[in-house]
This record gives sequence, C-alpha cells and structure tokens, in this order.
Amino acid sequence: MYKPFRALLVISGLVIGAQQVQAQQLSNSPYSRFGVGDLVHGTGTVRSAGMGQVGVATASPFLINDMNPALLYYNNLVTFEATVASELKKLSDRNTSQVDGTANLGSLSLSIPLSRRWTTALGLKPYSRVNYETVATSTVPGTENEVPVTALTEYRGSGGLNEVYFAHGIRIANGLTAGVSGSYIFGTIERQSSNILVDPADETSALQKTLFNTTTKYTGVMLKGGLHYRKSLSPKANIGLGATYTGKAAISADRVTTQERRFLDESLISALVIDSLDGHTTLPQMWQAGVSFDNNKNWTIGADFTNIKGSDFRGFSLNKNEGGQELGDGYRVGLGTEFTPDAGSVSSYFKRISYRLGGYYGKSELVGTIGSNAVTAHDLKDMAFTWGFSLPLGRGVRPPDYTQALLNTSFTVGQLEAKNTGLKEQYFRVNVGITFNNRWFIKRRFD
Repeated sequence: MYKPFRALLVISGLVIGAQQVQAQQLSNSPYSRFGVGDLVHGTGTVRSAGMGQVGVATASPFLINDMNPALLYYNNLVTFEATVASELKKLSDRNTSQVDGTANLGSLSLSIPLSRRWTTALGLKPYSRVNYETVATSTVPGTENEVPVTALTEYRGSGGLNEVYFAHGIRIANGLTAGVSGSYIFGTIERQSSNILVDPADETSALQKTLFNTTTKYTGVMLKGGLHYRKSLSPKANIGLGATYTGKAAISADRVTTQERRFLDESLISALVIDSLDGHTTLPQMWQAGVSFDNNKNWTIGADFTNIKGSDFRGFSLNKNEGGQELGDGYRVGLGTEFTPDAGSVSSYFKRISYRLGGYYGKSELVGTIGSNAVTAHDLKDMAFTWGFSLPLGRGVRPPDYTQALLNTSFTVGQLEAKNTGLKEQYFRVNVGITFNNRWFIKRRFD
C-alpha cells in the first residue's frame, strides 16, 4: 500500500475520530432547539453538497457515496475520504441581526472492494447538530399594576449526535445493485435554561440567576437499505434509478437534570441533582428516491426527492414511542449536474477538473407546545444554490502506486426562514475534502 496514503489515513482517523465523539457544532441556530437538532442525516458527501444534495442515483467510481449503500458497488478501488465543514451565518429577525461562523472536522470514510460484486465501507459522520442561544423577556404576572418585575430567560444548547456506519453494496443482476447500512448512533446534547428577575425596587435582584441543566446521552442502532438500477439507453446515454429507506429507530437516552444557583459571573452558589433517568427517544424514518442521466463518459445530471417522517420523532420518555412530538413531516427536492471536460487530458489541467452545480428546496415543520393545551406549528422553508469542484492532485494514476488524489470542494449559499416568526437564517457553507484512490492486492509480475 502507498505509504503516504497509509500514514494520512491513520493520522486522519485518530484526529477526526477524537473530534467526532465530541459535539458537532454549527453556527447559532435557534431551530436546533427542537428534536435532536438540525439533521445532517440524509445529506451526502462533498460531491453531493456541490450538486444540490443529489446522490441517491448518481454513482461515482472515484468518490464514496454514503447516501445510497447500493452505489458502493461502483467503487472498485480502495477509497479514503476526509472532510472539513465550515459555515458563516447571518441570523436576523424583525429588529436585530447577528453574524457568526464556525469550522469543524467533518466526516471520515473508507471503502474497500471485497470482490467484483461486493464493496464494503466504514464511516464516521454527524447525524445531527445542536447549537443555539436565545433570550426572552417577560413581565412577571401580578406586578403589572405596580413597579413591573422583568424576567430574563436565556436558552442554550450544544452538542449533537454522531453516526458510525458499516455499509455494503452488492451487484444482484446486470445493472441492479442493492445495499444495506447499519449505523451506531451516539452523542450528548446539553440544554440549559436560566432565569434572572430584575426588580427595580431591589438593587440586588439581578445579581443571581437560577439555571436548569439537562444533559442527555444517546446510544442506539439504525438500519438503512438501498436499491439502484442502471440501464443503457444508447452508447452515449444511461439512466439510473435509486431509492433508500431508513427505518424508525428507538434509541436509549440517559438524562440527568440539575438545578443551580449562580452569580452573574458564573461562580456557583449551589447545585442540586433533580433527576437521573434512563429513557428512550425515537428517531424518524426517512425515504429517498432519485434519477440520473449520464453519457457514460464525462457528464451527469441527477434529481432527488427526500421525505422525512418527522412526526415519528418522540422526545425523551421512560417508555419507547411515548415521548412528546416536536417535529412535523418534511421534504427536500434537489437538482444537480457534474461535468468533467477530459479526465485524461495531459495538455490542460482545467480539463481534468470536475465542475458541479445544483440547488435544493426543502420544507419542514416544528411543533411547539404553549401552556398545557395550545400547540403552534412553524413551517420552515430552506432553499440554496450550490456549486463545487474536484481538483486532481499529482500526475494521475500510474504504477506501481496506482494512487490518485483529489481535492474536493463545495459551496452553498442559502436561506432558512419561518415566515410566521420573522426569524431568518442566511448561510454560506464551504466543505473541503481529500480523497485517495488506491489499488490494493495487486499481483506483481516480473519478466
């Protein structure tokens, strides 16, 4: 095996693995307060991100497809990928706005062809991400007619869920492949609410605050299956059809809730554990369908549809499938294309670059409970324009190493908005990944 490739694989695995078991952060997103945060599951690699999150039916022999395990069959080289994700976001409402950003080590994946009909893959990536910080003010009931007492309530959350997956793609018949993926879900989400009472008649009232901290650790298993069919329409035209289904998963959730009193400088006054419970959370099912066309050479176009059964989600409860509903159903439609002028060109480097373009539109629903009976729903609309490139590194595939390296990039400009709240998120995301393709188990021949 190529030594630099092997060394980079080991080092990246250690670094990214250490980072991934911690919280998957993103820029401040108030919507990640619901469920287990903003879902990353159902989106793809850097290639898919540059093509409008399209990937259910778009196979690639050089890049790993983690959206549809059935497409692993087309990876007939040992392929290693590592990615970094960054985001710059402007969050605004009717009165104020703020800008912040973040960058994180993203995903790690390795695919190995076991035979001419069977390829397997192992990967580590985020399932969801939580990061929010909001403040609400209100007047304490009963003080309206006197000197009003103001209550400042701050909500904070951080963490997320991670996914380690083990996938297989097998050819069943000519043009027909099937795949299955088993994932271990794990992670920790911390949520905090604090209250400060400001009484104009008492100068010491705002020196302390009361906090409720909830830390929940999640572990569980999730299964996913996929199919793909590819048919030649002519020597220069092929069609691909793909579909995946991710089953509903009831995972373990261990929750610890504490109550604290702190000074405003965060120094602790007192702390008390309110409860420590072992329960369950139900993650929603999801299905995806896609279609692609290509010329069997250097051009591909694809379209995907994703349906997330958010109403299946159930929050923490002592019994399975009995928690509160915080999400509604949602969908996403994506369209994207990829073009490589001439992958084998020796006269022009730019002809060897793969160019991608796409966009997507999605809609989802958040359900919040007010008081004991009233329920309000917020419709979220998410739309974005995407583009990206794959830049070949080195001089291409050649013996005796048989190694090819690619630098993959994707860029996304989008907006997430809930019109009935006036809250808007405008984001710019950049993903960068490195891919190595290598031929293993080559029988050496000597003259």
